[in-house]
Amino acid sequence: MRLPKILVWPAILLAALAFTSLASAETLQLNMGGSTTTSGYYPYYTAVANSINKRFKDLNVTVVSPGGFGNNLKMLMNGDLAFGGTAPHLMAEAQEKGYKKLRVLWWANPARQNVMARKDANITNFNQFDGKTFHPGMTGSSSQKTMLNIIKALGIKPKLYLSDPKDALNALKNGKCLGQIKSISGDRLDAATAEVNVTTPLWPVGWTDEQRKKIKAAIPWINFEQVKAGIVKDAPAYWLHVIWVGFAATSDMSEEVAYKIVKGMWEGIDEQRIAFKAMKGRDVPKQAIEASSFPLHAGAVKYYREIGYKVPDSMLPPEMK
Repeated sequence: MRLPKILVWPAILLAALAFTSLASAETLQLNMGGSTTTSGYYPYYTAVANSINKRFKDLNVTVVSPGGFGNNLKMLMNGDLAFGGTAPHLMAEAQEKGYKKLRVLWWANPARQNVMARKDANITNFNQFDGKTFHPGMTGSSSQKTMLNIIKALGIKPKLYLSDPKDALNALKNGKCLGQIKSISGDRLDAATAEVNVTTPLWPVGWTDEQRKKIKAAIPWINFEQVKAGIVKDAPAYWLHVIWVGFAATSDMSEEVAYKIVKGMWEGIDEQRIAFKAMKGRDVPKQAIEASSFPLHAGAVKYYREIGYKVPDSMLPPEMK
């Protein structure tokens, strides 16, 4: 008697194929690239997988952690992931290198990129950093890469203070560095910067209308949001840029599977909001349509239209035109 073949799946499934039917049932195995297990986003990825699995018994989404969005994208392009977390600059880089099959499923949450300067430096416009010390973010990070492109777009030349975030904050306190960019959540400073502000008063440096136009022209995928007045004492409302965290697949994924993934995500959004507070109040379908210039997956388009959203022609993938 022949014994059935048993499939053994490694713990993180790094070598697994993206679309594999399990031997024990007609279930489609979908490996989803998440963040590192120590990331604050990891509970959100787990909640997304659970939401989809709960609603579609013919899908089995498993969260894997290849080590960051860059690795997610490499594995997605190689066919080793079904879908996964990504950021716009990575998708733009892939397109520039000739890879045209990436498709957005949804954009989840914007990482707000906040510029603060020492108040005693009297810097109220980013152009005033020309020739002055500025920390553009942790070396190699998405934040830094985007900030350097912005600086280039604006045509100014700050003296870049390249270091890790902790050293940059110390440099801000002792005056070796006059300003920095750091991610914030909502309309408040991150804890480390807020601590610096107690002894070394800081001031927000937002983007003017003219600067936003220049930045958007150079970096089409970038978006902006307004911070309410009062992030520090007497500070007015101001504009900052955001780097979206989202999910992408490729055009190799079928319309039906992508449809179920997006439907399962949105129908389980309340569960995800419990796991990840930053998702509270987020209109994910609206964000998916409005947040960037990359094409949506055909399955995502089908679902968003089904629930009443109008998807502009500019967001349709080539296979739907």
